[in-house]
Amino acid sequence: MSRIDHLLVDELVEWMIDGARPSASARDIVERICTQLTAAGVPIDRFALFIYTLHPNLVGWRFTWTPYQGVEVSQGKMGLFSTEEYTANPLPTVVEKQISIRRGLEDPDSPKDYRIVHELIADGFTDYLVQPVIYTTGETNAVSWSTKAAGGFGPEAVAVLERVNAPLARLTETYLLRLNAATILSAYVGRNGGDQILKGRVHRGDGEEIEGSILFTDIAGFTELSNAMSGPEVVSLINDTFDLMVPAIEGHGGEILKFLGDGFLAIFPHDASDLDAAAQAARASVIEAEAAIADAPVGERITFRSAIHDGRFHFGNIGGANRLDFTAIGRPVNYAARLLSAAGSLGLRRVASEVVAPHLGTPARLADRIAFKGFPGRQPVFTY
Repeated sequence: MSRIDHLLVDELVEWMIDGARPSASARDIVERICTQLTAAGVPIDRFALFIYTLHPNLVGWRFTWTPYQGVEVSQGKMGLFSTEEYTANPLPTVVEKQISIRRGLEDPDSPKDYRIVHELIADGFTDYLVQPVIYTTGETNAVSWSTKAAGGFGPEAVAVLERVNAPLARLTETYLLRLNAATILSAYVGRNGGDQILKGRVHRGDGEEIEGSILFTDIAGFTELSNAMSGPEVVSLINDTFDLMVPAIEGHGGEILKFLGDGFLAIFPHDASDLDAAAQAARASVIEAEAAIADAPVGERITFRSAIHDGRFHFGNIGGANRLDFTAIGRPVNYAARLLSAAGSLGLRRVASEVVAPHLGTPARLADRIAFKGFPGRQPVFTY
């Protein structure tokens, strides 16, 4: 009598082929695949799926499942491919040659040629199977199945794991396409803009009116500094600076919409009643970024200016023909840009508008009143 419940396996495969509806996340999909295979009699004690991705700071994601801890997700950082964790294990061979690798961990004659083999044996596992997960494009990722069952995976269990490989590849490819789209869009237009684009706001004029504190920054004395450096040196310097500034902005709930050469435009959206929280988050991010730069080697050469304003503006698509940009537009954005220019004219590092000065959570003083291009009269410029 068969140890495998093939009706449960059939049900799982049909669900996978149908797109794993209505699972809300990759975690849900992995959980169902593993628990249903286990219920069907396939003795799975560890599942690991590694997928490569397009991401500025990651090479991929690893989804690991065990019956004791469920699904865990970890990141493969840049540089992973040169580490022993990667090179001393079967993943490179499986991916590059598109072949499966199996090690019977109870068999004393089975090769102990990978680091993970020794780790699994030490943890009481008896069998280890790694399969290529091949996309329609030929791009390849990898999945591994491990068991602690006496005797390892039987022929019937291995056949089931081979059967689910193709629908797993289709699900993984579909998930990765959306993940890559969201990641790249968020990297270039910000997380909120990327989300709106994925929801279909891709036509000129699509967008919404939002309230938010607006932060503009630039590097003080950048023209003179960059004139004395090569292009690659300038890019490296800017990247090192932004590496310190961006986490401070995002850590306080801000979103960077656009990098503008040596500076950027960021917003801190809020409801009409939450100006205090947004303005103080913008100020706190500036203080934190200044401290991070001052404590780093780049701080010997770099200081930056910042300007904070607040108002209601349009957040959406502009452009012509097939080339669009997702950005913030409106009088408050223009005013914030003029305010940053005023910081340079007055030799100030931090400035704020009259609108946000009372809401910064710290005393602000009037530095001067100066003319802003496009705005009538002399505008008050506060510093803090």
